[in-house]
This record gives sequence, structure tokens and C-alpha cells, in this order.
Amino acid sequence: MLNELPIQVTDYLLNKINPFTGLLILRLNNKGVIDKWKGNPKDYLCNEIKKGVRVDELIPALTGLIPFDSESIKLTRLQLKDDKYTDVHIVKDNGNYWIIFVDQTKEVDKLKDLLQNMNERELHEKDAYENPFKNVDRLNFATFRKEKQNGFCLLPNVPEWLKKHPLYNTKTNELDPVKAFPFLEVFFVEIGNFWKDYEENYIVSETWSETFGGKDHYMRAFAVNFNEENYLFIKSFIREGVEEQNLLQAFRDSALAFDKLAKAEKKLKELLVYKNKFNSIISHDLRAPIAAVLGVVDLISSDEDELNKLNEGYRELLLSIKDEMLRLLDYNDKLYHWANLELGNFNLEIQEVSVSEIFEIAGNTAKGKCDEKNIKLQVEIAEDKIIKVDKTLFLQVLNNLLSNAVKFTPEGNDITLSEVVNDGKLFINVHDTGIGMKEDVVKNLFEDSLRGTTVGTSGEKGTGLGLGIIKKVVDAHGFAITASSKPGKGTTFSIEIPGTSVV
Repeated sequence: MLNELPIQVTDYLLNKINPFTGLLILRLNNKGVIDKWKGNPKDYLCNEIKKGVRVDELIPALTGLIPFDSESIKLTRLQLKDDKYTDVHIVKDNGNYWIIFVDQTKEVDKLKDLLQNMNERELHEKDAYENPFKNVDRLNFATFRKEKQNGFCLLPNVPEWLKKHPLYNTKTNELDPVKAFPFLEVFFVEIGNFWKDYEENYIVSETWSETFGGKDHYMRAFAVNFNEENYLFIKSFIREGVEEQNLLQAFRDSALAFDKLAKAEKKLKELLVYKNKFNSIISHDLRAPIAAVLGVVDLISSDEDELNKLNEGYRELLLSIKDEMLRLLDYNDKLYHWANLELGNFNLEIQEVSVSEIFEIAGNTAKGKCDEKNIKLQVEIAEDKIIKVDKTLFLQVLNNLLSNAVKFTPEGNDITLSEVVNDGKLFINVHDTGIGMKEDVVKNLFEDSLRGTTVGTSGEKGTGLGLGIIKKVVDAHGFAITASSKPGKGTTFSIEIPGTSVV
């Protein structure tokens, strides 16, 4: 049959298929019926070849291919028989079709080996990226990677001691370290922004104790930054057969101290919440009787006929009662606001307000106190910007700042309420020409929400609550407040409003 091959088919064999030993060649008529073949069909096909049979009945993969218009067709890597891969070439010549089968099994096996090697290498590289701390389980470490979306992923090679923890999931190889070891909540607070900085370093926790799996475990945690990833290592220091009595006693004492501290902290939080609720309720209920007494005093002090019935001493006493009741009412209102701010019982109602409107309202509120001490309030507006604030709460901030400024400014001096725009940010400043403060006082000015009261330049009495309320409201808006002062030179409070809150 090879001698009968047309020149076109021979050229195809020589130029397109190399080498072509072990070939199977079929000849078909223009209807796809087999009339001759050369080679061993059992090497390529499962069924026996017979003359007069259509090739697509023998090889379903060729259904619909014959006849075709082009000179040749090539089908690669057909699996016509188990573990046998074949390239099928079909060459057209003078109305006949020649099908040439070429064994490609070895080439496919080589490709499989290559792909397997590539997969193994990729898997190895992936493992190396995800866990650069392999085999640390042999040192009794459990390794966790901190996820970007919060939470932790327990990495492979889990030490035996961790597998005995009741929260360890043996099927999924998962364990939440915070739920398993509550001490870590305290550790995470201590390390603060360490993980956010990604500086390659580590921080070691205090030692604490856990009991699970029928054993006492003495633990220590390590927070690690490596390759811009955050890792948490937890080590069980005491292994079976190792007993150091002094060390164990120290661990037990440390664990006992931690337990006492945790209980005390919990109790303190409960007391603080109770205290704030108590202050809020009491100050709310006291407002009505205080206002009632103040109303009676106002009625008497504004009635000339009633005042004339009193001697000079009683009239002075009445005015003194009025001043004290006003101060008590102011104190009570501030206490109520402060307690609710501490409890978080307020929601910002943001609206767009012009700086000039805010300044006008705050200036009118402060006018009476300024007039009493002959203090001139100057208002300076660089650009009348629109700011996004809770109008009521923000006015309370300005009222408290201006009230403090009046309190600590001598009679006849000036106070300035100004607006400055700089680098896309807006600054609202309250500057007084009063007694000022020392550097250490300024440094800790906002540290405590409750501060001792200071008598003003004309003997005014304060509440010690004003700055606490100011800080809470400013923080709630996402603004910042700073203070600068020198003894005898006055004080400036500056509220920084970011561009996102300026229209």
C-alpha cells in the first residue's frame, strides 16, 4: 500500500510527520468508507477494521468531518484507546481521503510530568509564601496569620498540645485564638498600633496559664511583623516531663494576679456605667426644682415693691442666692450633658451652617458676661464658610470656650473669636488675653474628663466639666482641638475642621 501512496500524501508524511514509524494509514472514498489500510489497527483502535465500514462508525470523533474542502486536517491528542494518545492527520487527494495515525503517548506523558512538576513547584512556592515559619511546631509554637478582614488563620503544622484544646476543629484545622485564649485581648490592647506599622519586629506578651486536655499549660504570645504580614505565635512552655517548681509558682502567681486584675477591671467598668447613669438621672431630675427656685428668686428680685420691703442685707442675700442657683443650674446642665456623652446617649444631627451664623449666636450668648466685666469680644471671619456640624452641640462647645475665656480674662481686656482657612482645613479659634496656663497644665488639659475647678479673675466659680464636654463633642464630629498658652499671656483654643466637613 505504501507504494500506492499519492505524491501529495508522501510529501505530507515527509514534511509534516517526523518520524513516522509505527504508523496506521487508512484510505477512504469520498463518502468516508474504508477500502484499504496499512499498519496494525490494534495499536491505535479498540475495534477491528473492516472494508466497507464508514470511518465515523469506527471512530466517532471523526463524525461529520468527511468530506471537507481543505487539503488536510489535523486532530491532536485524541484518546482513541486507553492510555493511548494519537494525532490524526487527514489528507485529501483526487477524491480519496487518507487518514494517518501517529502515536503521541510518550509526548503526552512527558507533558503530564512537566505539568506535575510545575504544579508541585507552584504549590511549594505558595506554601512558602503563606507560611515562612515552617516546622516551628517542633519548638511547641502554634502559628497564626492575621487576616486583612480581621480574624486569624491557623497555619499548617499544628503542635500536638494545641490539638487537644476543646475549641480546635480537627476537620477544618481551625481555632480562634482570641476565643481560645481570652488573655490575648489584653495583649492586643497593649501592642496598640504595632501590627499597623508593619515594621519587621516582634513583641512578647506576659505569661499566662490555661488548663485543657487534662494539663496545666503556661503560655506566652509573640506578635510578629514579617514581609508585610502580621503573625501571632503562641507557645506552651511547660512540656511533659519538665518541672521547675519556682518557675511554675511564678506562673501561677502571675495568672492569679491577672485574674484579679481582670475581675477588678470588669467591676470598675460596671461601676463607671452605673455612675454615669446615676449622674444622668439625678441631674435630669434636679433641673426642675432648681429652675423653680430660680424662678421664685427672679420674680422677687424683679419686683421693686417686694425688694423695698427687704433691708439691704436681705437684698444682697437674695442676689447671692440667684447667683448660686444660676451656677448650680449651669453645673447641673453640664453634668447631665457630660454623663450622657460618657454613656454615648447622643446622636449627631449634622446640618450645614455658616460660620457667621454660629459666631453670631455664640457671641450673643456670651455678650451678657462680657458686658459684666467690660470685655470686648472681637469676631474675625476670613471666609464665611459653610460647615457640617450638629448645630446645638457645636454651639455648646463655643459657648463653653467663650465662657472660660471670659472667666479667666481680667476686666477691660479683649477676647477674639476667629475663623482661619489654611491648606483646605478650617480653624475656629477662641483667644483670650487672660491669666494663661503653665506648659504642664496645657499638656494634660484634655486628659481627664473631670478636672478641678479654678476661680476666675473676678471670683467666678467653675464646674470642672466644661473641657470634658468640649472634647467629647469635638471627637464625635471627627474634629481635633488643641490649646496653647503662656502664663500672663492668655490662652488660645483651636478647633480643626477637616475639608470633608467644609462646603
